Amino acid sequence: MKKLFILLLSALSLTAVAQEYKKVAILPTVDVEGNVKYGIKFQLRASLTYAINQTPGYKGFDRVDISSIMSEQDFQRTGNVSNDQIKRLGIMTGAQYVLIAEAALYDDQNIIIAAKILDVETGGLIQSSPPSIASKDPEKMQEACVKVAQKLLGLSGSGSSGGGSRTPGYGTPGYASSSPSRGQDFTETAWGVNMKMIWVEGGEFMMGCTSEQGGGCGDDEKNVRRVTVDGFYIGMLEVTQAQWELVMGTNPSYSKGTDLPVEWVSWAEAMEFCNRLSQKTGKTYTLPTEAQWEYAARGGNRADGTKYAGSNMVDAVAWYKDNSGGKTHPCGTKRANALGIYDMSGNVCEWCKDWYSSSYTSYDTNNPNGPSSGSYRVYRGGSWYGSAWYCSVACRAYNWPSTRHISFGFRVVLLP
Repeated sequence: MKKLFILLLSALSLTAVAQEYKKVAILPTVDVEGNVKYGIKFQLRASLTYAINQTPGYKGFDRVDISSIMSEQDFQRTGNVSNDQIKRLGIMTGAQYVLIAEAALYDDQNIIIAAKILDVETGGLIQSSPPSIASKDPEKMQEACVKVAQKLLGLSGSGSSGGGSRTPGYGTPGYASSSPSRGQDFTETAWGVNMKMIWVEGGEFMMGCTSEQGGGCGDDEKNVRRVTVDGFYIGMLEVTQAQWELVMGTNPSYSKGTDLPVEWVSWAEAMEFCNRLSQKTGKTYTLPTEAQWEYAARGGNRADGTKYAGSNMVDAVAWYKDNSGGKTHPCGTKRANALGIYDMSGNVCEWCKDWYSSSYTSYDTNNPNGPSSGSYRVYRGGSWYGSAWYCSVACRAYNWPSTRHISFGFRVVLLP
């Protein structure tokens, strides 16, 4: 009789700005029937760890603390996970996906392996691999696990973390050189800023207080209209203090930290940063328009219809008043949205290019730039300082362009 044992893995969010990969926690193998040798269980777990490390944009590691959390949920005993348990797992660990691998002894020399990835929020199946026979030989098992991991993560190749294309919902993209190719993410390297830029494919979306906002919108968001936006690049992260210092030579931030978002920055100063970067590179860096910002926050053409930028659970994606501890946090430590962009809900408010108007102009729907003049500039996304209400993708706020605040920061857009 084939002897079944189950592995449960959890793909974790990016946890530091310096890391250009997603973490996959490989938990101890569970032997359901109690008759699989420890060496085989260890070998398979080690092979899957190797496979994850060979997959571009991912890093595998053991996490005993998450193993303990899962044992409390009874995950390890059976490998059976309900939708509600998967959601709780996402809240506890920041995981975006749960990976369940199954294996059975085939004969003395081989095992059968199969795996699937589930979405944390819905519990729904994202991707699965068909059963395949793998040798118990360590090297051959590694090769088999690499193929399984690549299929599940929507990637190909087994080299370093660079290169490769991005598949919706998976991973951190491979970055090209500092010269952008339309449609491909890249890294801006001027002054050593190493600013990751995400390509946002153009498209249409409903801008304003759409149904997933639950009706809790301000009056200036209720004029919902269909907007068309051309493709553009946007920063994967809010501009950090380290990046600001490299370009501007100063650090105005109230809370100091190289990986923290720069704050205490006015709209005019944010635009000066963009102008200097443009002059240095010969490219066109600027602040996002409101339409560009909201389109990217919603996930662009991969929009998943969530209230916040990447989730309906604000704690999963945002640092805000109730969970921030009264301070900013390193960029990229919450879950990304569908485009792989971080902190578009929470951490610091983000200046937009537009002048503020109390109502969207219904006829201005093709790459809208807002009013031609005004008294206030728009900022979006909420912050560590404010309530969850401000973190929604539709919420609008405004202030004088000369205003500085401990919650005001920004991210850049590059026009192709």
